Amino acid sequence: MKEINLAGRDHMRAFPELKKNGAISADGGECTPFIYRDRLMLLENLWGEGAPRAAVREYFSHTYYPPFGGDGTRFYSAYCENDTVSVFATKDNVVYRFISVDLISWEKTAVLSFPDTFELFNTSVCRGPDRYVMAVECAWAGQSKGEDNRVGNPYIGAYYTEFFAFSPDLSHWELLPFDTAYTPERYCACPALRYCEGYYYMICLESLPLGRWAPYIYRTRDFDAWEIGLYNPILMPGEEDRRVKEGVNIPKEIAEANRTHVDTNNSDVDLCEYQGKTYVVYCAGHQAMAQGMNGLVCEAVYDGTMKEFLQAYFD
Repeated sequence: MKEINLAGRDHMRAFPELKKNGAISADGGECTPFIYRDRLMLLENLWGEGAPRAAVREYFSHTYYPPFGGDGTRFYSAYCENDTVSVFATKDNVVYRFISVDLISWEKTAVLSFPDTFELFNTSVCRGPDRYVMAVECAWAGQSKGEDNRVGNPYIGAYYTEFFAFSPDLSHWELLPFDTAYTPERYCACPALRYCEGYYYMICLESLPLGRWAPYIYRTRDFDAWEIGLYNPILMPGEEDRRVKEGVNIPKEIAEANRTHVDTNNSDVDLCEYQGKTYVVYCAGHQAMAQGMNGLVCEAVYDGTMKEFLQAYFD
């Protein structure tokens, strides 16, 4: 694995403008925006009482469809094509696929397994020119329980690490060699993977000094050489994360608490183009907080297409 950083550049244009609009949800953790029947939708991970579940809602109206999951799977992410929605989730060392055409009935199958020395977390799927690609966030087995089993998994350096798989049809997946992982050299978490004009672009969370976390963007043609975006990180924790977006109804007590939460984190970025703009969702708060106290889901908007957004960080 090779990294290209700045490529000898000594002059840069202005940083791409990504406007933060504030919190849009108190119900979800990780989220995926996607287009379904020409409408912008949002898949939310529900980390409340009981087993983790997922639910889809209308992005702007907040109309929810019935939740699903709750079977031990977690870290749900969505991919929609031809109004068929695939939701990928993980449990232990297995990736599962939920599929639906109406957002009400879901069919679940196991689609990808890792060795039992792996524990899987977030996933992200995109379509390339001739295949689908999945990024899978991994750590050594038992990491979520506080166990340190890294000696049993030589492919993971600093947790977390992204591994990749290819598929012709979203159902049958083949892992790339583990030495193509990005990147065992650093903490690299919660991927968002997209394809555009010969490049696979990926946004991941990086761990910064002194307890801060921020998302960085990279791209690759071959999953071997990776170019790091000129303009990074793409987001940083800030006062905008403490506000509620105009028109969004969040319980008063939660909104009030959010104004004083420690905010060291903009994590779990995901994105979608809708009506000529790129909608970016992310979690704000504090990575070290207890479950359910990781702040709110926030929105940022780039006034341009997904292609323009992705390429702007490398021009």
